[in-house]
Amino acid sequence: MQEKVKALLKKHNITLAAHYYQKDEIFDIADLSGDSLELAKKTAALKNPLIFCGVSFMGQSAKILNPNIPVYMPKLACCSMARMAEEGKVEENIKTLKENNIDFIPITYINSSAKVKAIVGELGGLTCTSSNAKKIVSHILNQGKKIFFLPDKNLGQNIARMMGVSSSVIGDINFQEADIICYDGHCSVHQVFMPEHIEFYKEKFPDIKIVVHPECSPEVCEMADFVGSTSQIINYVKENPNKRMAIGTEYNLVQRMKRDINPNIYVLSSTKPECPSMNETSLEELYNLLKAIDEGNPYNEIEVDKSVQENALKALQRMMELS
Repeated sequence: MQEKVKALLKKHNITLAAHYYQKDEIFDIADLSGDSLELAKKTAALKNPLIFCGVSFMGQSAKILNPNIPVYMPKLACCSMARMAEEGKVEENIKTLKENNIDFIPITYINSSAKVKAIVGELGGLTCTSSNAKKIVSHILNQGKKIFFLPDKNLGQNIARMMGVSSSVIGDINFQEADIICYDGHCSVHQVFMPEHIEFYKEKFPDIKIVVHPECSPEVCEMADFVGSTSQIINYVKENPNKRMAIGTEYNLVQRMKRDINPNIYVLSSTKPECPSMNETSLEELYNLLKAIDEGNPYNEIEVDKSVQENALKALQRMMELS
């Protein structure tokens, strides 16, 4: 089926983009691959149609950054973290901050809907990814502003710890005093990694390196030897090709690094940390979409309301300028 997919992609001059968390059957035939920041940069310059294999906010971001090309998704999968940040609840949180006379700039992790990005963009805020979050947070703090960071409280608190500034989750006692005030959201996959998993591997292999994504809990990140974005983790593994490691991030990526870079890699959890949303997309669904396009009946084309697009673009462009 992969050959049929590649033939239809070539016939219709369609670019296939796949996030690192996609299944191998899709990832291995993608024209473009990467983490959220890499794919945002790569797809922004395309002139031909795009099929994006990931979750809905990624397809939306690609369309916002490149509105003149058709963007399709085989499956309109929704990131659980993005769903936690419903626009109504985000607006309530912003109202709370204003009522407490907090001088803030909002930053939304790219794992958020177009509507949430638009709310942030309209308030003069910007997006970030795990690759550039520290740089963007530093840029805002240097302006003497507090930050409302959403939706991932773990990423917000971990960045604060790395930078030596204070953080709190909105609604906690004295949250008004924190430099970074976090929305109460999280990644369901990265929540599965626990301190006891690290203790298990350290006891079994004293020389092992613990490598985790900053969406993991602050307790886990504090115990790790390396904390980094998806791309930063891949680079770390490449720089240490024979080192024994236990890695706390999505299962498909860990297994692919074990296959392609370093066989001495373990999954840092007692359960399989597979992202259910990312894994909704299958090779068969990709093929079915391409067949529909070939027959003149395309579906799952990403559309973003013009007013939403304009404000969300502001947030994304501010990020791109700093990246």
